[in-house]
Amino acid sequence: MGFHLITQLRGMRVVLVLLPTLLLVMLTGAQRACPKNCRCDGKIVYCESHAFADIPENISGGSQGLSLRFNSIQKLKSNQFAGLNQLIWLYLDHNYISSVDEDAFQGIRRLKELILSSNKITYLHNKTFHPVPNLRNLDLSYNKLQTLQSEQFKGLRKLIILHLRSNSLKTVPIRVFQDCRNLDFLDLGYNRLRSLSRNAFAGLLKLKELHLEHNQFSKINFAHFPRLFNLRSIYLQWNRIRSISQGLTWTWSSLHNLDLSGNDIQGIEPGTFKCLPNLQKLNLDSNKLTNISQETVNAWISLISITLSGNMWECSRSICPLFYWLKNFKGNKESTMICAGPKHIQGEKVSDAVETYNICSEVQVVNTEKSHLVPQTPQKPLIIPKPTFSKSDPTQPTLETPSPSPGFQIPGTEQEYEHVSFHKIIAGSVALFLSVAMILLVIYVSWKRYPASMKQLQQHSLMKRRRKKTRESERQMNSPLQEYYVDYKPTNSETMDISVNGSGPCTYTISGSRECETDISRGRSRLHAGSPMWDLIPGLLDHSLSQRQTLYCWAPQESHDSLVFQGYVLSNENSKDLLKLVIVTIGKKRTLQVCLAN
Repeated sequence: MGFHLITQLRGMRVVLVLLPTLLLVMLTGAQRACPKNCRCDGKIVYCESHAFADIPENISGGSQGLSLRFNSIQKLKSNQFAGLNQLIWLYLDHNYISSVDEDAFQGIRRLKELILSSNKITYLHNKTFHPVPNLRNLDLSYNKLQTLQSEQFKGLRKLIILHLRSNSLKTVPIRVFQDCRNLDFLDLGYNRLRSLSRNAFAGLLKLKELHLEHNQFSKINFAHFPRLFNLRSIYLQWNRIRSISQGLTWTWSSLHNLDLSGNDIQGIEPGTFKCLPNLQKLNLDSNKLTNISQETVNAWISLISITLSGNMWECSRSICPLFYWLKNFKGNKESTMICAGPKHIQGEKVSDAVETYNICSEVQVVNTEKSHLVPQTPQKPLIIPKPTFSKSDPTQPTLETPSPSPGFQIPGTEQEYEHVSFHKIIAGSVALFLSVAMILLVIYVSWKRYPASMKQLQQHSLMKRRRKKTRESERQMNSPLQEYYVDYKPTNSETMDISVNGSGPCTYTISGSRECETDISRGRSRLHAGSPMWDLIPGLLDHSLSQRQTLYCWAPQESHDSLVFQGYVLSNENSKDLLKLVIVTIGKKRTLQVCLAN
């Protein structure tokens, strides 16, 4: 017994001696398993944003997650990850990968998530993903893929999410998703797809959400989505779709959301939505719709949300089926539907235009699916069309109203237009009266509240008018006048000055040439002339001439202190030798000086 005890004690001593060594070896191995410039968190390795051009070495074979995001990797070589057989997820997004070898993912069979988005991949081999059959999430978005191989996703029976967004795909091969039986989400948005083959989505029995927005489709037939029994949402916005048809022989009862906004849809074929009895959300905004038929709105029996703004609604009788349907619709709806025609109501809301102009006052809208009448406005007697029999049940008559074609308008009666014009006149008059009353009220309140300011404003206006009148008077006085000259050269012997002072009535007008007479038969003479600037009564004193004389007046020459007239006195009309020079000066003191040169 003592021997056995001694042996056990020796064994424990050996273990205690070797334990530190084993711990040191384990720590050293753990440090070697994390590559340089990487961060390791248990079995997760993060080698991000360090410009790695290749896969780092010394990555532990037991790693379950590897992130190589935001690096400079350009190529994935064959068997690149062969030693990482425990890897569950691999992130390679935001690199410069343009080439992926066919065997690049050999040895990582357990991989469930592979992210290759935001690279420069233009081509993938047919068997690239065959070594990873357990993939659940595959992201190839934001690359430059132009084609998909026919067996690109073969064997990926567990794939749930597939991103192919923002590539350059032009076609979807037939049955390319045949093996993706569990696919739940498929994103093909922002590509260059123009058409879909009938069996493009064959095999996607569990697909629930399909994105096809921002492609180049010109028409959509619901027959292109065969047997997608579980599809709940399909996004087709911002394509070039002009028409929609259904072509289905079965009821697509699973579809709940349909987005067709931002297309060029001009019309919807009757019966298009009959195969979608459970449709709950419909987006038709930003298209070119002018009206929607009665048969179409009758099929919208489960809608809880609809958007219809941004279309080219023709506010004629053809809009009535949609108007009455929206009037009774209790769900979420777009309230900014604007009329694009006729011209006289462009820009008005559809609901306002219909009620204002009584567009639907004589239209009886009948719901053939529910067999009940939509309430009408009781302004005018209803016109009930002749009842017709439904094809489905010839024994049960149902009342149907043929909807007018989109381009056809039923003109209103003359009384209606007179009624509308009268209302417009009244509305305009009331608006004008209210505007004037509001302006007067503002002026009155301002005058009462700020009398000093109003008085100052009036004084300012008065002073402005006075300054304007003053400027006009100065402009008239300073305007240049026409001058006339007579070629006359008097001799030195004829020079003589005679000053005459006096007062008397005298008015004159400024003109180019005017005769002014001087009557000196009496002792006092008068000067007949006119001027708006002066009210001077000059006179001529006695002088030695006895006969009637004539004074020829010319335009005045102005100076800063006087007004000078030039002219000639003719003492004898038959004799030119007796021509006398006369200078008339009107000074500041309003005195008249006449100088006669003999």
